[in-house]
Amino acid sequence: MNIYVSCPLTHVPRNVFDKYTSFIHRLAEGARLSGQQHVSYALVSSDPQLAGKPIDERARLCYLWDRDLVERADLVIAEVSYPAIGVGIELQIAESKDIPIILCFKRSVETRAASVSYENPDHTRHTLQIGEGYVSLMALGLSAIFKVIAYDREEEAIANVVEAIRVITKDERRA
Repeated sequence: MNIYVSCPLTHVPRNVFDKYTSFIHRLAEGARLSGQQHVSYALVSSDPQLAGKPIDERARLCYLWDRDLVERADLVIAEVSYPAIGVGIELQIAESKDIPIILCFKRSVETRAASVSYENPDHTRHTLQIGEGYVSLMALGLSAIFKVIAYDREEEAIANVVEAIRVITKDERRA
């Protein structure tokens, strides 16, 4: 099974960036240790290679390479604690290819969007529908989502993702 780990990078707060990327490496390693043949993710499989390309080619290559990694995946693990347009695109690519998604996010004050109200031109007031405030309702509505994992501790996330991988690979062997 080929697994792609999708994760935000651009807008991860810089004061937690090193800790977050370390977690992504450990999450990928957990997937590998669960017996999977190949685990790819941007921090290892595309971003370092982009640095050696001309600046005016990087955006196109980033899209092409990461799209290819998603399309070749049998499973996408999406860590979505921080907002990211790229992760949304990757989720939609997985959805269009019927690739199952394990979606995980950290429950914390720092990663939760506060409730907000707005007024429409007809002067009606509404509360923005953001669910629990951690993950976009549109993303949560993807039919390709196999499992949603909300976690408080990174070790808990890794253990729950590995368990979900075991369940989905067991299901595939029966099919």
